[in-house]
Amino acid sequence: MSATSASSKKLNPLSCLLHPFDGFYSVKEEGKGSVLASCFIVLVFFIAAVFKRQSTGYTFNLADLSALNVWLIAAKTIVLYALWVAGNWAVATWMDGEGKAVQIGIVSAYALIPYVASIILSTLLSKALVQEEGMFLGYITTVAMIWSAVLMFIGMLTIHDYGAVKTLQSFALTFAAMGIVIFLAVLFYTLFQQVYVFIYTIYNELLFRL
Repeated sequence: MSATSASSKKLNPLSCLLHPFDGFYSVKEEGKGSVLASCFIVLVFFIAAVFKRQSTGYTFNLADLSALNVWLIAAKTIVLYALWVAGNWAVATWMDGEGKAVQIGIVSAYALIPYVASIILSTLLSKALVQEEGMFLGYITTVAMIWSAVLMFIGMLTIHDYGAVKTLQSFALTFAAMGIVIFLAVLFYTLFQQVYVFIYTIYNELLFRL
C-alpha cells in the first residue's frame, strides 16, 4: 500500500468532536477511521470506569474499594458498547440503513470520547475539590454526556443516511433490542444456575447414599 493510500485512511478521532458531519461522512464515503483506534477508545473507557470507581476522592466516593468487580465494569462498558453496535446494525439492516457494522463501531467509539474524557477529568478533580464544589463534577459529566449523545446522533444520521426522526426511531429500536438481549442473557443465566444447582444437589445426594 502506498504512503498516499495509507494516509487517505487516516482520520484523527479528535477532529470528529468539532467537525462531526465532515468526520463521520469521511468514515462512510471514504473508508476513513480506524478499528484499532476504536478498540483503544473502548479499552480506555473500561480503564477509566475502573479508575473512577477506585480513585475518586474519598469525599465523593461511596463505593467499597475492596469489592471491585472488573467483570461487572466490563459489562457496563465493553459489553454495552458491543451490544449497542450489534443492536444498531441489526436495526439498520431492518430499516434500510446504509451503515456497515465496522462503521457503526468506529462512529460509536469516536462519539464516546467526550464522555470518557469527562470520567478521567472528574476523577482527577474529585481529589482536589471539597463537598461544596461537587456540583462542578456533575456539570462536567452532564456536558460531556450531551456532547457524546449529539455526536452519536450525528454519526448515526450520517452513516445510515437517515433523517432526524428516523435516526431517533432507530435509537429507540436499538435500545429495545439491547434490552431484549440483556433480558434473555439474564434469563438464560438464571436457568443455567438453577440447572447447575439441581444437578449438583442430585450429585451430592448420590454420593451421600453411596
